[in-house]
Amino acid sequence: MTPHVKMNLVISLLMSFAMSAFFSGLFTFLAFGLTPEWLVSWARGFAIGWPTGFLVALLIGRPIRMIALRLSGIPA
Repeated sequence: MTPHVKMNLVISLLMSFAMSAFFSGLFTFLAFGLTPEWLVSWARGFAIGWPTGFLVALLIGRPIRMIALRLSGIPA
């Protein structure tokens, strides 16, 4: 595995973890408030959201990077 591929995997893993943790926590908090039900629902949402987010990040990461490079005027 090349360092570039390894870096992309690590970035996808960490970004999907952070986004899944934050958004599943936020939206279940808005629905339940800070209650025991919130914790259970957050854990369930996170358990589903993180692997899903990781797969999505792997699938669309490169196209999104290319779009961002083009929009910012940086050569690919």
